[in-house]
Amino acid sequence: MAVTFRSFLGAALSAVWLLAGCAGPPPPPPPLGPVAPLPAPMGRNPREMALERALGDFYGAPYRSGGSSPAGVDCSGLVQALYHQAGVNLPRTVAQQFQEGKPVERGELHFGDVVFFNRYCQTQGREVFMAGLLAPPGYADEVCHNGFYLGGGRFIHASPRGVFISRLDAEVWRVSYRGARRYLPGGK
Repeated sequence: MAVTFRSFLGAALSAVWLLAGCAGPPPPPPPLGPVAPLPAPMGRNPREMALERALGDFYGAPYRSGGSSPAGVDCSGLVQALYHQAGVNLPRTVAQQFQEGKPVERGELHFGDVVFFNRYCQTQGREVFMAGLLAPPGYADEVCHNGFYLGGGRFIHASPRGVFISRLDAEVWRVSYRGARRYLPGGK
């Protein structure tokens, strides 16, 4: 009879283990209440925080010449739209934006500055100029592409591939760099 009891006990334990394995994971613990927002990076003013929030709306947006919304945007439209969210009105074109604001040395860049390039320059009746290639005189001084500086040598911009992040030290951007501007009042 002891063998039968052992067999019964073994079968019962096996059934419990089998059923426990099919039950799935235990339910998650109940929430602890509202989650506190992450603190803003040190030293960010309200306009910089507005710029940071607006960036999320545009990352990955498709390219559209003349566009200025997350549905489709070009480089100067991106810069203009981001600054509009921070309460700063900028002109529409890259060349006009380059004439505004305070010039910033490359070594002094910080979040929110706008970087300018001569990559993708074209004018009516002329071919597209790509930095690093021989080009007719006058192209080297043109600015026709810009992006929003994020910090750490990175900037976000709208190109024919859409809105994405690039590095300033990549050769194409290093050789086509033409300067930077700061538009926020009281900038660092």
